[in-house]
Amino acid sequence: MPEEIHTTIREIESDAEKLLQEARAKARQILEDAKKKANKILSLDLPMDEIRAERNKIISAAEEEADRQIEDSKKRALQLKADARTKADEAVKMIADYIRGDR
Repeated sequence: MPEEIHTTIREIESDAEKLLQEARAKARQILEDAKKKANKILSLDLPMDEIRAERNKIISAAEEEADRQIEDSKKRALQLKADARTKADEAVKMIADYIRGDR
């Protein structure tokens, strides 16, 4: 019985060592593949001119939109001020008419 236990333990240890070796080999292969892919990506010539042109196009469009919104806001503010003046003038006239009894 003790001999069987020792044999079983040796078999388990042997299997565990094989699994570890396989796992190490697989890990090395994965790391090697990852290095190859990383080097390939790093060696690519990205079309930076196209990227810069697209970036500039987006920035220009955003600036134009911002300018348009600023102008629209200025127009709206001027209209609100004019409306406020008109309403204030109307209110003053109404109060003056009430005080004079012209109502």
